[in-house]
Amino acid sequence: MIAYAEAEFRLSARDKDGFSHRETLQTLLDRVRDGERRAEIEAELAVPPFPSALAYLWQAFNRLASRRGSTGWGPAALSWQDLDAFCRMTGFRFAPWEVEVIEALDVAALNSFVARQEA
Repeated sequence: MIAYAEAEFRLSARDKDGFSHRETLQTLLDRVRDGERRAEIEAELAVPPFPSALAYLWQAFNRLASRRGSTGWGPAALSWQDLDAFCRMTGFRFAPWEVEVIEALDVAALNSFVARQEA
């Protein structure tokens, strides 16, 4: 799940013109003729398989992340209060391992944000 998320965060990142990295790579792929360069682009577009059994956690994470706050310098980490409010409002109850997955997804998302800022 985390490898899938990291790839999705990387490919979904938008440039200053509003295009995602995925869109840029797909445009390049449509134009490239060199087989070696084509293979490089295809490898960069590759995403690990989505673990469909955990789709509900991916959806919960995306719902939480879409409501995340800001630190003033960037997105804030999801807090225990965020998780608690989500559970109270939706009736969903996370098992401890599910909280760990949500936390790992959040770390991956925040790391992706930092990497984009440093690029």
